[in-house]
Amino acid sequence: MHGRALVGVAASVAGSVGHSLGMTLQKRAHVRAVARRGLELELGGQRGRRRQQHVWRERQWQAGLVLYLGSSTVPPAVALSILPVFVAAPLAAVGLVANAGFAWWLLGSRFTGADAMGTLMVAAGCACVAVFGAIDEPLLSLAELLRLFRRPLYVAFSALFWLAVAALVAAELRWRRRYARLAHLAAGAQPSSPPATATAAAASSPAVPLAAVHCADETEPLLPPSPSSCAAGAKGQPQEQPDAGAIYRAYVLSAGEEALGCELKAGRGAQAARGVSGMLSAVVSGLICSQTLVLAKSGVGLVALAVRGDMQLGDPLAAAIVAGLVLTATANLYYIQRALSLCSTLTVVPLSFCSSSLAALLTSLVYFDQLRLLTPLQLAMIAAGTVMLGLGVLLLSLKGDRLQQAHLDQD
Repeated sequence: MHGRALVGVAASVAGSVGHSLGMTLQKRAHVRAVARRGLELELGGQRGRRRQQHVWRERQWQAGLVLYLGSSTVPPAVALSILPVFVAAPLAAVGLVANAGFAWWLLGSRFTGADAMGTLMVAAGCACVAVFGAIDEPLLSLAELLRLFRRPLYVAFSALFWLAVAALVAAELRWRRRYARLAHLAAGAQPSSPPATATAAAASSPAVPLAAVHCADETEPLLPPSPSSCAAGAKGQPQEQPDAGAIYRAYVLSAGEEALGCELKAGRGAQAARGVSGMLSAVVSGLICSQTLVLAKSGVGLVALAVRGDMQLGDPLAAAIVAGLVLTATANLYYIQRALSLCSTLTVVPLSFCSSSLAALLTSLVYFDQLRLLTPLQLAMIAAGTVMLGLGVLLLSLKGDRLQQAHLDQD
């Protein structure tokens, strides 16, 4: 029993780590695209708008998506075939530790004392849930799944759950429209040219002709060479007007970190709406993901029965489970991508994890009627482990976007 549980725990941890790395790579691609678009718009081109629409063409984003999808399918399938949902879902908190590490490595975040304490609490909580949550689960046939689905308790719980999801989706759409309107108004109020201080600072630095900038291709670095290399290349040439790259660098330095990209030029109200929209998207993604886990658990059980000779995959209910898996997985992917485009992974991952784990825990206990399989001691220790996980998640989520964006702009 414990050997099988160890395999399930290892699969869950591996999937969580790959999941975090995939989302971090996608977030890095989003932020680099914003920085590139801001530079191109300052140079007077229009390629920045196309870059925003085609961020999915970035190889880094594609690699992150493949890793995200791979870690969200194979490892969870192995884990759910061995562990209950209310154990496999909290174990995903290990991904928060990996997320903090990847954010430090790829996005320039700092690993603080709060991160270390949160890591220890997450590890202790995961160990507590994994040890005391290991139970023998019987495989359920389609008839048994249908009986569980029709119970009045689950029908009421499911109705309340999806009403809450619909309310959050409506709220996210409202904040999305608010952000778009405020950002448009704030962008229209911004001057079309860089500040005079930025232009003066650029004029005092060595320059290269503008033609050198316009001839650059997409394989070259995002920002122009350092001032020393510019001076070496322009030696013996007459001092002409400052190049656009120098103007943009001075503009970023004079305006601060919040001048990176078009979105960051919006006012405080637009930035607040942007953050709320991103956080709501992360919560909606987590809630939908919890239902994907429950459906996947049912599907894995049917596959296990088919392997043992009890073929039930041709039943319409099995097709409905597959359709539900595809629908919830697609919706989860859409909302997690929206959240990543608006907020830091250090905000998105904890919010998505907390909402997903809590919803999966409640749904699993209600739908599969698993409370009867646990002793009072097991329930108490699982609750204690969940509390430790929650505190660790809170410590790991006390981060922001500003340091990440400043680091990426320096790459």
